[in-house]
Amino acid sequence: MKARKALSLVFNIIAVIASITGLILLKDNAEGSLIYIKYFTILTNCSIIVMGFVSIGFCLDFFLAKKREVIVPSWLFVLKLIAAVSALITFLTVVCYLQYIPGMIDLKPDNPIFWENICHHYVGPLAFILGMILFDVDKKYNWKLSFLGTILLVIYMAYMVPICLVNKGLINGAPYVFMDIEVVPVWLCILFIPAFLIAGVGLSLLIWSLNRVSYLLFVGEEVSKEETNEDKEFEKAHHIEVSDEDRAEVNEIIKTGYKGPRVYHISKRDDKMWQVKFANGKKAIKLFDTQAEAIVFAKQLAKSQDGSIRVHSLKGKIRKAH
Repeated sequence: MKARKALSLVFNIIAVIASITGLILLKDNAEGSLIYIKYFTILTNCSIIVMGFVSIGFCLDFFLAKKREVIVPSWLFVLKLIAAVSALITFLTVVCYLQYIPGMIDLKPDNPIFWENICHHYVGPLAFILGMILFDVDKKYNWKLSFLGTILLVIYMAYMVPICLVNKGLINGAPYVFMDIEVVPVWLCILFIPAFLIAGVGLSLLIWSLNRVSYLLFVGEEVSKEETNEDKEFEKAHHIEVSDEDRAEVNEIIKTGYKGPRVYHISKRDDKMWQVKFANGKKAIKLFDTQAEAIVFAKQLAKSQDGSIRVHSLKGKIRKAH
């Protein structure tokens, strides 16, 4: 947990510093403040700065307050996803297209805007994306949230494409060659609207999927280890024996008609007691005041009776199996 939070902090700091540096290098740009709404890259870097600072705040709160975990709420995940999707679009557009067009993205070291390009198009977006995918994985987020990742792209296309089609003089020329109707046909410029939106949805789902994989690889393993350690510690402190009467109760339930496998389910009853029973069984084998005691008993029973256990959440869903 601490290592993951530390790496998240590092990547967010890198992304913020790179984006701020790129904006500072724009101070002498002839287009002035217009540049902040004209170029999608600049909008992306502004969103990276805002979301990066929020993420840094969460990480610092984790370390300074010595908390066990800092769960990123769903609304913040969506905001970070919006910035990450925009960052990935910026990165891929430059890497796969713009850097090959003469005069667009010049990466020669003697170019006066060399470091501006490096910060805006490569370092900032890539650091933010990697931090989002690999280390900001505190919670299982619903896949439907991924469709909100294209919000910034939708806003940008909604005002920039009409301007380029009607009067690009308002913004001193089209921001990108594929939006310039003097270079590409009008139909191709219009086609970029659905093309970019479809690509945005796909990239948003990709980021969500990779974030989910990271959750299963890192957080899922951590939770499993924590639960295993907690169970072992509890078992040491509360040694619960399975008596002959308990085994007789199991055999009696089986004799009365239960034909299912010997899978012992732990669930909470309406009277707040925790019960150990067979799936679909009408009668509880034994009742306990706490879930932990019920788990220990069921595990002991499963060992002696060659069975397995299932632990149900308060909503009834199976959350853990042994």
